[in-house]
Amino acid sequence: MLLKILIFFVLVAVYLVWYTVNLVQKKDSSHLFFSFIVTCIPFQMSFPLYTPSYISVDGIGSFTGKIFLMLPLIASFWLLLTQKNPNLLYRYKNERWVIWILLLVAISFVNPFNVARWGTVAFAVALLSYILFFRLMYNKLNPIQILNGIFCSFLLLCVLNFCLAILYPLLNVTFVTTIFQAGGDMWATRNGTRAGAIGIFVTPANLGLFSVIASGLFFACYLNGFKKKLSLILIVMAGITIILTYSRTSYITLVVILIMLYYLFKNADKPLLSLKSFFLGVLPAAIVLYWLVFLSPFSATFLKTDADDMYQARLDHWTMGMDIFHRSPVIGVGINSHLEFVNRSPEMSKVIHNDFLTSNPIHNTHLIILAETGIIGFTLWIIFIIMSLRQAKISIAQNVNTILSLTQIAVIVIYIIYGCTDWAPVSHSTFPLFLLFTFFFNKYSISSKPAQAVTLST
Repeated sequence: MLLKILIFFVLVAVYLVWYTVNLVQKKDSSHLFFSFIVTCIPFQMSFPLYTPSYISVDGIGSFTGKIFLMLPLIASFWLLLTQKNPNLLYRYKNERWVIWILLLVAISFVNPFNVARWGTVAFAVALLSYILFFRLMYNKLNPIQILNGIFCSFLLLCVLNFCLAILYPLLNVTFVTTIFQAGGDMWATRNGTRAGAIGIFVTPANLGLFSVIASGLFFACYLNGFKKKLSLILIVMAGITIILTYSRTSYITLVVILIMLYYLFKNADKPLLSLKSFFLGVLPAAIVLYWLVFLSPFSATFLKTDADDMYQARLDHWTMGMDIFHRSPVIGVGINSHLEFVNRSPEMSKVIHNDFLTSNPIHNTHLIILAETGIIGFTLWIIFIIMSLRQAKISIAQNVNTILSLTQIAVIVIYIIYGCTDWAPVSHSTFPLFLLFTFFFNKYSISSKPAQAVTLST
């Protein structure tokens, strides 16, 4: 706790300096408060309020099981006191996806299979904290200020993660793996199998996920000419960071989203399924991926090291996930509860004797959604993916909200690919980033009020 307080004040100092520099240069600084809160997301700045007791020692699901007073909620209270006419209770048409999540939360509360309702409460508290804060920022800032705030946050985080990745594993300065997250030294070495950068996160997978999302954001900015030179530098830094994570999924995902974003930026008004999209999009991506996996200097990462063990562990996890789903196929076993369900199920505990399976969330985000929310939740997830991609493509074709639309496509594709092999997309250090981009993408898309539909491309 003391270390996080120190980190908090260091970040405050950085932003105060940033504010002072902008003041001297007579630049707009209204986005810096928003940027500061976004920057704090991976650091998980919060105060513990209640710690329920569970059978599962290492976690009850993919999210935290503890109830926290979170920094965005504290910031929201301050904004409510200082902001005139916050307009919090107004229902926006483009917040349907929030209603869907709240519906799944409500189902989880009454779900008889949910053996960890406090876990669902923890998820709901985090969700509402961020949505409340984003709503207040939407009322306070204009679209350009929102984009500047997000850009500044990711700039600072990418530079910091790049420096930490150079220190470890490149320079083997091991103490940096424990500065920000407890247990980081264990995950940075993957229990002694191979080293990988973790940055300010707890695992290489989380850092890889963040860095690929950042690459998508900066590439979208680069394509639209928004801080173009700086965006290019940050893409390179994020790419080097991804390389140093030695995360196989991150390598593959980065290749796919960069090619996809470039193709969609140039051909958003064309049909997505066509011969042109195959030859200019799918085929180049397949060729690059084949080279990456089988011919590149990184091929050993895919074909040797601990790849076979990791593939087998994931297969076992997926089998466990399907077993959970079969026990409650319609409504699942409750949001943020699947590990506790396994540990409390006599039938499953007799079959599963692997501590890795019962102490780590299922290494498949889509299976977690299926197991915890059932067919209802998984169907909403698929509908959300299709609607988001369709809406983003239309926005890009009409040159509306182009940067956030391209970034949202990147986020969705990253979640699709990354979600097949890991649970990092629904961890409490990275899931809020999904909420961030989804919220503001929907706010400024073509389905929003005309006054809020903006280009965000200059």
